[in-house]
Amino acid sequence: MQKEVIRSTGEDDELTGVFVYRVKEDTWWWSDEMYRLYGYAPDSVEPTSELLREHQHPDDRERMGNVLAAALTDGRPFGCYHRIADTAGNERAVVLVADGRTDDTGRVVALRGFMVDITDPLSDQARDLADGDINRARASQEDIDLARGILMAQYGVDADVAMRLLRRQSQHTNRKLRDVAGALVAAAPTPAGEPQHDLTHRIGGVLYPQGVG
Repeated sequence: MQKEVIRSTGEDDELTGVFVYRVKEDTWWWSDEMYRLYGYAPDSVEPTSELLREHQHPDDRERMGNVLAAALTDGRPFGCYHRIADTAGNERAVVLVADGRTDDTGRVVALRGFMVDITDPLSDQARDLADGDINRARASQEDIDLARGILMAQYGVDADVAMRLLRRQSQHTNRKLRDVAGALVAAAPTPAGEPQHDLTHRIGGVLYPQGVG
């Protein structure tokens, strides 16, 4: 497939992409935002492990390789900062947030997660939107704070990245921020009789689009 590149525009300044890596098939699925993060038009290039490595900063490649190898071994949720270069040579700072999906034997069969662009701080408009949701429903502020804390603990990311994940899910599902937060908070407690390690699956059920991973 011929590569088609795109130029960075204002709408691409804050991107949060979704990806899935299927281990047995050695194939990747990217959302449109993932393509734009790397400077490609959606579906214009086949995402591969080698393509990801090519775009990583040379100083970060070994560390990222070790992080991904560990994730494919144990499937534990993680968050990892690194740098990438898009097709125009622009450097972006990103946080990779992911967890593994396992089969009945405990073997990791897929890795799914988000790529959060943190090159620029959250825009005033984005902060206003989040603050507006909180102000319109002050009773829901606790859920938003709790949900952000859940994501921070689950993936080891900071508060801004956690809020970006909440906002992305809100925007892409056309649900209010407080509703997404409430769903995460409701999913966190372990139901009676279920193992604690299923927390990852319960959180994933809220964060990921149906059928992803």
